[in-house]
Amino acid sequence: MASGVVRTSVSLPRDLVRELDKFVGSIESDRSKVIQQAIRNFLSTPRGEEETVAGLLMLVYNHEEHDLEEEITDIQHDFIDLIISDLHIHLDKKRCMLTIFVKGGLKNVQNFMKKLAGRRGVLMIKESLIKI
Repeated sequence: MASGVVRTSVSLPRDLVRELDKFVGSIESDRSKVIQQAIRNFLSTPRGEEETVAGLLMLVYNHEEHDLEEEITDIQHDFIDLIISDLHIHLDKKRCMLTIFVKGGLKNVQNFMKKLAGRRGVLMIKESLIKI
């Protein structure tokens, strides 16, 4: 056993183990490594409002909505201390996707998301954040 490694046991439903083994085989890894990564991912999920986070917000919106792009820009300026960068792409003739890279306090990021989500014409907003 490697230094600093603790062997442990976990009880799992059979169907979950079958799915896990199928996944492990498809990525040419082993159960322990996959479970270690899953635990790391779980533990990196922000939980406290005072935590500092980094990640991205993905916003899909109807760009034909009157003044929406200007409103989104104004909101970004209100939260300029959070924003590292953004990327705008055109999904089709009506919809655009804006990916905003952020770093700051979780509570502040959540307030930023609420402001964006509350705009008429915003179709979807998702986040992917890790605590740092």
